[in-house]
Amino acid sequence: MKAMVSERQLAWTLGVPLARLRGIAGNARAHYREWKTCDKIKGKVRTICSPDDELKAIQRNINKRIIGVDGVGPDVHGGVRHRSPKTNAGQHIGCRILVTLDVRSFFPSVRHEMVFRMLRECGCGTGVARLLTKLTTLHGALPQGAPTSVPIANLLLARPVDQPTGAQARASAASYTRFVDDIGMSGDRPQTMINDVARRLSVRGLKTYRGRRDEKLKIQPHSRPQEITGILINSGRPTLARRHRDKVRAAIHDVAKIANPAERDEALRSIRGRLAHVKRFHPGVARRLEAHLSRILG
Repeated sequence: MKAMVSERQLAWTLGVPLARLRGIAGNARAHYREWKTCDKIKGKVRTICSPDDELKAIQRNINKRIIGVDGVGPDVHGGVRHRSPKTNAGQHIGCRILVTLDVRSFFPSVRHEMVFRMLRECGCGTGVARLLTKLTTLHGALPQGAPTSVPIANLLLARPVDQPTGAQARASAASYTRFVDDIGMSGDRPQTMINDVARRLSVRGLKTYRGRRDEKLKIQPHSRPQEITGILINSGRPTLARRHRDKVRAAIHDVAKIANPAERDEALRSIRGRLAHVKRFHPGVARRLEAHLSRILG
């Protein structure tokens, strides 16, 4: 990350007048459009917060010119160019045991004070850290839908979680990966690292699902389907779980019911992104789904 002491230097780096940056930061809520979306597979309702074009351009420049990827290690696959859920899953192929766990309520749990403190730790001046925090958070947390949210989360977890856990895994001939809030560990006895990961996350004020009845903590032997970020790895190559293909098909069916043009366009963008994801694993299935979408759109 590029540390900055002066707010004027920040404005110059982003190519936006300082007065305008302060104006947007002081009324960030007016620059977002919010809506609810239902994940039928997980039974979750998520709040998506999409910034307008002006704030989105500023956030993309924050990613490119300030945050960067220098602090992101080799074990992080979310929000990093040329890495994906597929490369994430590929690190665990052929393992005897796969452990997957999630960070509980990840984006809402990354509070604005945590972001501010992290930016100060990275060398930013108080004014710069405060301004960047206001430009990248909403309602006191990381907004799900802003381009800066994943890079900030990666930077937040790089030193306290990713670096020590990656070193621990390599020392025990195991593998560790993180895709945003999805953590994977594999090897002969990767379950021994669960408590260590949970403790490291708690340093940043984050919690995991660890109880015996928590469905998000899974210990998967090779004798059963091994799945990470929706990808199966038992066959020796990454394949997409059927329920995720069915989820795309359901989203295509539902898009015709959306009356609001803006929400419909957003849904179509999401569907096309999902189709591209399916195409990486199953090109034939993706072609059939694309044809189905064309019929739905008339």
